[in-house]
Amino acid sequence: MQANDPGTNVNDLAFRVRHARVLRADELRDGELVPVEIDGTPVVLVRHGGEFFAVQNNCSHRDFPLSEAGFDPRDGVLVCAWHGGCFNVRTGEAVVPPAIDPVETFPVRITDGWVEIGLTGSLARDRGAA
Repeated sequence: MQANDPGTNVNDLAFRVRHARVLRADELRDGELVPVEIDGTPVVLVRHGGEFFAVQNNCSHRDFPLSEAGFDPRDGVLVCAWHGGCFNVRTGEAVVPPAIDPVETFPVRITDGWVEIGLTGSLARDRGAA
């Protein structure tokens, strides 16, 4: 079923995405990040401006953990410690060279005070989902 099929409620599709519960929302302060692993896939969870963002925890330039250098809240970017490439935490877009390719982002929701990361993209494939 596609989102544009007649009779399909787009909101119903959001409920079909499975989520992994990673930590309590109050455990991460604004401007902080924490690396997590979901079935062997490295993800970095960032709290910024009261929102949570989940991003692939590997620089697209040289496969270095983005969680190593940290997060710059002024610009809302994850910084790669190896060569200084930066990635927009909201979109995954590479915004500072030498990185030119984006990193994957994942949906995040808060349920009963818990941060949950949506198992989409590479996280869904690891589970045999579409």
